Amino acid sequence: MWQPVTGGMSGDRVERRSGAYRKHTPYAEAEAQAASWLRAHGLPAAEVLEVGAGWLITREVPGRSAADDWPQHCLHRVVDAVADLTVALHGLPVGDCPMDRRLVVTVPEARAAVLAGRVDVTRVDPGRAGWTTDQRLAELERLTPEAQLNEQPAVTHGDWCLPNLILDPDRLVVTGIVDTGRTGRADRCVDLALMSRSLGAGDLNPQYGPARVRRFLTRYGVSAAEHARLPFNRLLDEFF
Repeated sequence: MWQPVTGGMSGDRVERRSGAYRKHTPYAEAEAQAASWLRAHGLPAAEVLEVGAGWLITREVPGRSAADDWPQHCLHRVVDAVADLTVALHGLPVGDCPMDRRLVVTVPEARAAVLAGRVDVTRVDPGRAGWTTDQRLAELERLTPEAQLNEQPAVTHGDWCLPNLILDPDRLVVTGIVDTGRTGRADRCVDLALMSRSLGAGDLNPQYGPARVRRFLTRYGVSAAEHARLPFNRLLDEFF
């Protein structure tokens, strides 16, 4: 029997039974396509067992979430494993990736989310506290032309945060990537922005903090130009 899983932030309904997870999401086909593509290119995305209209079933990935409360002596190694996998992900052949998540796709999706009332008004950067959804959309649209000029497409996950990575607790290597529904060609700073925010989220992941954010960005090798593009991509994420 399927048992409900709690703790996710996507709003999708997730259920578990022995050895498998079932997720109810309007992006089931996109998630299945992306997971299969990543696996075919050597990355440990969750294996898709079955997919239907609005749902998919994936094989359970053994290990622990990167968002778990790891012992202090393990945290540097967890961050290094995440950074190294980020490098590997962004090094995949972008020309072979069939999923398009560039701004020409995602900014119109953000507009549609606002019109449909799907934007979570509580997921706001502290610097935009008190802004309405329309104000945030106006800011996104103001910044988009420059962001498109600086877009450097790579294969990206699109929701690259700690809960979406599973690690082997003994070897401290990533054994699973989940929630791949937003995977595709996009500026690599999409993933860098979200993972650095996830590592620095004191309310959600207090075990990491600013020092581990710096470690992640340094080990990845983030340039000054890339660092400057992180705030725009965090703003974009507020619409999804």
